[in-house]
Amino acid sequence: MKFKSTYIACLILGGFLAFSAPSFSQYLPTHISNEGIYLFLDELATEKVIDLHSLVKPYGRNEIAQKLVSADSSRSQMTRRQQSELDFYLRDYMKELPLTDVSEYGSSWIWLGESDRRFDVFHYRDSLFQMTVNPILGSDVWSNQNGSFYHWWNGVEATSGIGRFGLWASLRDNHESTELTARDFQNQRIGASNIKHFSDGKRDYWELRAGITYGWDRGHVGLIMGQFAWGENNAGANIFSGRTPAFPRLELAMDPAPWFRFTYVHGALISEVVDSSLSFTTSTAYGTDYREVFHPKYMAANIFTFIPVTGLQLSIGNSVIYDYRHPHAAFLLPVAFYKAIDHTLNAGIDNMNSQIFFSASSRNVKHLHLYATVFLDEVAVDRAFQEDEHNFVSYKAGASSTILPNTRIWTEYTWTNVLTFMHNIPTTTFESNRYNLGHYLEDNARQFYLGAEYRPIRTLNIRAWYSHSEKGPDHTALGTMPRQAIAPFEPIVWESVSAGVLATCQVVNDLYMRLGYEWRNVSGQPGYLELWTPNEYHGKTGTLRLGLNYGF
Repeated sequence: MKFKSTYIACLILGGFLAFSAPSFSQYLPTHISNEGIYLFLDELATEKVIDLHSLVKPYGRNEIAQKLVSADSSRSQMTRRQQSELDFYLRDYMKELPLTDVSEYGSSWIWLGESDRRFDVFHYRDSLFQMTVNPILGSDVWSNQNGSFYHWWNGVEATSGIGRFGLWASLRDNHESTELTARDFQNQRIGASNIKHFSDGKRDYWELRAGITYGWDRGHVGLIMGQFAWGENNAGANIFSGRTPAFPRLELAMDPAPWFRFTYVHGALISEVVDSSLSFTTSTAYGTDYREVFHPKYMAANIFTFIPVTGLQLSIGNSVIYDYRHPHAAFLLPVAFYKAIDHTLNAGIDNMNSQIFFSASSRNVKHLHLYATVFLDEVAVDRAFQEDEHNFVSYKAGASSTILPNTRIWTEYTWTNVLTFMHNIPTTTFESNRYNLGHYLEDNARQFYLGAEYRPIRTLNIRAWYSHSEKGPDHTALGTMPRQAIAPFEPIVWESVSAGVLATCQVVNDLYMRLGYEWRNVSGQPGYLELWTPNEYHGKTGTLRLGLNYGF
C-alpha cells in the first residue's frame, strides 16, 4: 500500500472541522531568520516576564501574540526600552487576535486599533478571514582584503488564515556575486539547491517556503515546506540546525498540559542520489535526453518536553533517516522509538540511520538562562565499554545573562565527536540536498563562542562576539571504519578565529538595517581550507558589512 496520500488525509480530516468555530488559532510561522522577535522573547523569558519554550523553532504568530499579551500585563517589570519594543511588536502580531477580543488584552490594547497596525502593502481581515501580502527585498555587501562581494534577493510573501486553517507562501530569487552558500562551507547561511552558475562566477537560485495547517488552542497539524531548528543555542543548534534548503514535512505539535509539550515531523528529504533503475533515456524531436530520478529519502523525528517546575524544561527525542520507496506507515507514528522500529523492519540487515537527543533548559534564576544539549548518533550501549570503539556524540552547553539593563552576555561551547552526523550510506545520510541537518560545523569539531548585546533604544541591537572553531580530518572521505575509535582533532586541519561587532536596527516592522565589521583568521591544510571556507575569507581578513532588507 502506498502512503503518500497520508499527508493529505490528515488535512482533509481537519477540513471537516475548519469552520465549526470561527477562530484565529491557525498556525502561521515566523521564519527563524527574523531574529528580532526571537531575541526579544528570549530576553523577556530570561527576565522571567514570560514563560517560553525556545527548544523548537519557528514559533507560530499566534503563540508570539499570546506571549506579547502576557508581557503586556507585566509592564511594571520591564525597562522603558522593553516597553517600547513591546508596543512595536504588538503593532504586528495584534493581527493574530480576533477583532472582537482586542479590548480584553490590557490597557495598551485599547489604542491598538486597525489604524495603529504595522504597515503592510496589502492587508485584509474580518471575523473569519485575514490575508497579508508584502514584498521581499534585501541586500548584503561585504568588502575585505580579498575583494568585494554581495548577496541580494527579491520576492514576495503572502499569509492568510480562514477559520482554523493557516496558509502561506513566499518565493525569493537569490543572487550572489561569488560562491558564499555551499554544502561544505562551515557557516550558518541557509543552503541553496538548483544553483545556476554564470561564467563570471555569479550564482542565482530560487527558494520557496509554503504551508497549510490546521490549528487549535493547544496545537497544530499541517504540511509545511520551510526551515526549522531544534536545540537551545546562541551559536547554532546541534539537533536540527535549520540550515538546509527547505523540504516538505508533515508536522504535528501539541501542548496538552502546562507541564508537557510534544512535536513530531515526517520529512521528505532530497537525497540527490540518482536511482539508475528508475532513470531512463528519452528521444524526441528535440533530441535524446537522460531523465535522472533521485532515490527517495525520508526522516521521522519527535521530541517530548517535560516541565516539572516553571522555568525548567527537560526534553528527550529521537529521529530516523530511511530510504523506502514510499513513506512507511511505522514511521508515521508520532510517538515511537524509531530505532526499535528499524530493528523490527530490518532484522538482520543494516538499513536505517537513527539518532537520539536530550536537552535541558533552566530559566529558574532571574536574569540567567542555562542550557545543554546532547545528540547521540547511532548510539550502541556495547560501544561504551569497548576501548577501541566509541559512540558518535555532540555536546553543547551554554549560559546567557541579562543581569545588566538592556544588555545580554552569553557563552557557549560545542564539542562534536568524529563521524557524528555522518553516515556511510548515501541514501540514509543525516542530510537533505547534501546539507547536513545537524550542527553547521558537522563532525570532528569544537567551538567556543562568547558574545554580548547592548540594546540602548527600541530594536537597535549592538552585538560583539568572539569565536574560536577547530576541526579535525574528514574521516568519511578517508574511509575510516565507523566503529573504530578515533582521537578527535588529531591533527587540527582547519581553524577559524573571529571577532566582530554588528549593529542591527529594525526601523519599521521587518525592515532591517545593519552595519558591522569582522576580523577573521582562517587557516587550514590544503584541500580542507578550500572545501570549508569561501575564498573571500581565506587567511587574515577584516570585513566591512552593510545590509538592508524588508521581509525574509
